Amino acid sequence: GINAEYGVEFFERFGRDILGGGNRETWREWFCFPYIKNPELNPVFGPYFQRIWCDTVHTSLQNFISTVLDAVPLPALLQWKDNSFDEVEEKQQLQREVTVLKMKLQDTSSVHQTEGDNNNLNKQLVTRSDLDIAEDFYIISASRSPEAARSPLNDKAPIPRYKNGSFTSLNHRDYTEHTAPLIFARFSCEGMFCATSDINGALKVWTFSPDMKTLHSFVFKSGIYSLHWATKIDKLLYVGTGDSKIKIMNISNRKITHELSHPTENLRIISLASNVMCTHLVSSGTDKEQTISEFIVWDCKSRECLQVLEITPLPSPITSTHFNHNGNLLVCGAMDGMIRVYADYQCIMGWQASSTAIHTVKFSVDENTVFAYCKDGALSQWRLYPMSQCLYNVTVSDTPPQNVQHYGRDFALDSEGKYLLVGRGFQAVVYSIENGLIEDSVLPSQGSKVSCVDWHVPYSTRLCLTATTSGIARIIGLFIAGIAIRMTSENVFLGRF
Repeated sequence: GINAEYGVEFFERFGRDILGGGNRETWREWFCFPYIKNPELNPVFGPYFQRIWCDTVHTSLQNFISTVLDAVPLPALLQWKDNSFDEVEEKQQLQREVTVLKMKLQDTSSVHQTEGDNNNLNKQLVTRSDLDIAEDFYIISASRSPEAARSPLNDKAPIPRYKNGSFTSLNHRDYTEHTAPLIFARFSCEGMFCATSDINGALKVWTFSPDMKTLHSFVFKSGIYSLHWATKIDKLLYVGTGDSKIKIMNISNRKITHELSHPTENLRIISLASNVMCTHLVSSGTDKEQTISEFIVWDCKSRECLQVLEITPLPSPITSTHFNHNGNLLVCGAMDGMIRVYADYQCIMGWQASSTAIHTVKFSVDENTVFAYCKDGALSQWRLYPMSQCLYNVTVSDTPPQNVQHYGRDFALDSEGKYLLVGRGFQAVVYSIENGLIEDSVLPSQGSKVSCVDWHVPYSTRLCLTATTSGIARIIGLFIAGIAIRMTSENVFLGRF
């Protein structure tokens, strides 16, 4: 309940100042607040008890504090590490930088001397300034910046680059510990870990920086049918298996802390999504024949089933789920080709998006539209308001896999909402989504079919993760055209032209 004493004390101490400061009309109604029995039901004060108001205040305060901290100079005590820590290593790094730049200068001079064709000469000079020098400074920044130092791009032996569209593949590293085709590959929410699983039920959690290293390995005899990292805690991983169970794993202590069980036996848990605002987890289960559908909300803290969600108008197994930024809305794709949107776990809208099953569905970054990838290989974007308005529809693959048993892994959105990464045959394709679904870049072929993709959110559009049917997971570093590398006295950072 509300303690009226604090309200009375507040107005006794500050009442005169409030009324005398020109805010009399604004604050007049608040003087009766401590004496209202149920203020949450009052039309004046009711809006201040709603979650949306709390979320708005939290976001505004966070933005205010971030702006202030960005403007305030770093205290001298915190600058000690940058200015005084390990001066010998800093000196060696500067010497390496000088060596790299000298090599580039020599190469450029060589091009001037040996190339007679002015057109070819100009072309080579532009290529070097756009790619080679950018890569050099990226490596320099990786050695100085703690955040960039975690990037897998800082290799001693650079791998040949691949230029296509807006993106250039600067480098890549392969994780080869699996012996069977991969079905899931996921970055953790903060990008510290990767989780991959294969068709044999093997799950591996690993890091990619500074070196590729397997942290944990598990095998689930019933198979793995969904994989989801917690949205707020980087060390919690949810695994949906083929025996109606959801395993909740703590990566820090290498244990399965507890498990949740669907009421019907022998279901495949094909979709998992966690609510960023609370400890709720939504799971979907179906049988091998895909005739049963269970859609449940769990409280992971109490380990209890909170609610069995109704699937309207007709029950159909939910294949993919995604919460919006504050957990109020939940978008779902299903095998009947419908997209459904839930608010507070009640279905408020739905429309027929395809005549085939929907494999993956996600909110756009601005949450005004929804992206869906279907069994027929079509990728579409739908507007929420007005409902069921299809903005774009493109065919990504003419020969999509037919016997799919794993969902929610076909495409991934970058954190800025400008690009979409999707697997197509033996390659991963980047689509620009700012002005429609426009194919932008095709990443190098990986020798086998791409089964799953993901973006590394903290690095925005610069790191992506792909998994293939050959059992190889690849992290690709991308250089974005139109980005310059600028150096300051304190750090090195990326900035747009």
